[in-house]
Order: sequence, then C-alpha cells, then structure tokens
Amino acid sequence: MFFILDMFILAAIFGFLYGFLLQKADFCFTASIRDWISVRDSRIGKGVLVLIATAMVGWGLVLTLGLASIGEVWSMPIGFSNLIGGILFGIGMTIAGSCASGALYRAGMGYIQFWIVIVCMMIGNILFAFIYDPWAESYFFEPLLLTEQGFSLFQLNLPFLLLPVLVVGFMLFIAVRQFGWKGIGQGIKESISDLKGNPFTKSHWDIRLVAVLLGILATIQFVVMSSISITGPETRIASVLLSFVLGDDFIYQNAYLNGMFADFPLIGIGPEETLIIFMIVGAFVSALLSKSFRLRKPKLARMPYAVGGGLLMGVASRMAPGCNIANVIPGVGGLSISSLIVIIGMVVGVFIATAYIFKMPLLLFQKMDFDMDESA
Repeated sequence: MFFILDMFILAAIFGFLYGFLLQKADFCFTASIRDWISVRDSRIGKGVLVLIATAMVGWGLVLTLGLASIGEVWSMPIGFSNLIGGILFGIGMTIAGSCASGALYRAGMGYIQFWIVIVCMMIGNILFAFIYDPWAESYFFEPLLLTEQGFSLFQLNLPFLLLPVLVVGFMLFIAVRQFGWKGIGQGIKESISDLKGNPFTKSHWDIRLVAVLLGILATIQFVVMSSISITGPETRIASVLLSFVLGDDFIYQNAYLNGMFADFPLIGIGPEETLIIFMIVGAFVSALLSKSFRLRKPKLARMPYAVGGGLLMGVASRMAPGCNIANVIPGVGGLSISSLIVIIGMVVGVFIATAYIFKMPLLLFQKMDFDMDESA
C-alpha cells in the first residue's frame, strides 16, 4: 500500500484541528476522572460525556448512511488484558499528569515536561514490543484472551442509530432530571458564547462546545481517512527513529513491530503519524494566538513522575490496546466491547493513583478540616 499526498494533507489538517481544539478547552481525560475523585469537579467529565454522545451518534449516522462499513469500526479482541492494560494506563497517565492527547497539546504549549512524557511513552511502546516477542504473546495475551475477534454492539441485528439514540436519550434524561430544560438551554447558550468576538485569540473555549466539535471532526475523519489513534502512530514513529540507529531489519525481525508496518510499503512515516505531529503544531498555533505559549521548565521533583508515568503509559497502551482517545472516540463511539472494558480499567487506574498514590482526597479533606479550625 502506497500513501498518496492527499492523505498526508488530510492528516495534517485533522491533526492541526485536533490540537487547536484540545488546547482551547484544556481537554484532558485524566483530569476528567481525577478532578471528580479529588474535588468532585465534573466540568471536564461533562465534556467527555458530550464527546462520547457525539461520537456514538456520528458513528451510527455514518453506518446508517452507508458512508462506512461495520468492518471499519475500531474494535479489538476481548480479554482480561483490556482491563489490566486500562488500569495500568490510568495509573500511568495520573502519575505523568496527562493523558496521551493531553501530553501532545501541552507539548505544543511549551511544557517541556510533556515532551519528556511523550518520549518516555514511545520508549515504553518499544519496550513492550520486545516483551511481546517472545514472551508476552504466549504467556500473557493468549491465556487472558476471551475472543479472538473484536465485537461492536453495532454488529447486533439492530438499526445502527437505535443504540446511540437510546444511550444519548438516557444521558439527556439524567441531565434534565438534574438541571431541567431551562438549565440545559442555559448551558448551550453559555457554551457557544465563546464564539463571540474573535474566538481564535481567546484563551479558553467551553469544553462542551469543543467536545461536540471534536466528535464531529472525528466522525468526518472516520469517513474520509481512518479512526483517530495516538499511541499506535507513536509506536511507529519510535520504530522509525530506532531503525535509523539499528536498521530496518531490526524492526522487521520483531513480530510486533513488523505487524505495525503491515500496511506500509516500508518503515517510515504515514498519514496517521503526520496527524500526531500536527496535533502539536495545532496546539502551538492556538497557544500563540491566545498568547499562552511559553517554554515552561519542569520542576526537578516532577521528573520521576514524567518518566515513570510515560513509560507505563507506553507499555499499557499496547496491552489494552490503545490510549484514552482511541478507546473513547472510535472505541466507545463505535460501541466496541473491548474499549468499554479498557475505559472501565482506566477509571479504576486513575482512582487508584489519585486515592492511594497521591492521596488527593485525603489531602483535600485534611485541608478543609484545617481551614474550618482556623475559621473557628
């Protein structure tokens, strides 16, 4: 398979827009879970739910209109490795301080710490490849495998839009019970208010607006290009860099890395890798326009977390497989059972790291008690 120039141009456009939007909303999946656990802040979590709802409806509509086939829906084999990989990825991204997509847009904003996280993730990808071949496949994945093929609920003999509409309808029902129709209307009005004036120079857009735009953008990408993914392309980028040092044969001799380039004419950068690179560019431009770009040196005390968390995310993303964005948008959006399991694992992992490694809720409550004693 040889990629045409048009695919690289499309990938660059999609990547730029993803990076731009993620930066505008400070959209981090780690924070959506961590903030709710530690301080019951659901702002980013609501954005994630809106993104899932948009992706579900988008995928259902695309399949209904015949713009894509069920075979193109991203779904991985089901097994306990989905859960274990998800838990480890959740722990890793909490330790690192960012999810896979969050590290990219923050790197574009000038955070040196997240460049380190990205590099360590790619090292983790490579470490996994050499654990997979020759040990992990036979002694880890195969014993934990439940189905050799992935399964999406879209494969049920139901109208493609039925389940998305039912799920989104239930989400809307909960929202109406909590906020009322008036509150929802006010929320919609607030979410689009950031588009007034010159939105490109504003430092922040409402996360619900950005979630809808991301969901629509990912749906369009699904139709014209592929499902969005981050850690898979990062693994190939790391392999290309490694091939410069050790040669192409070194990559081809590893079963896992060889499979990563199965659709490539040679070991090199393809459209999906171009998309990842331009996510950083998009975030950089967004930060420049809002005057929020500056080089930020990391604190030395944070370096072990950036390195350790990045390495763990890299290994875990191959175990799950996939990162947060792949499993949330094309995964849950495509009603993939494996992705649902991975997301549950990520939530558990973030909870473990937040509550028992960083002990954030405990510190929060101790601070609240101290403040109350001071006021008394």
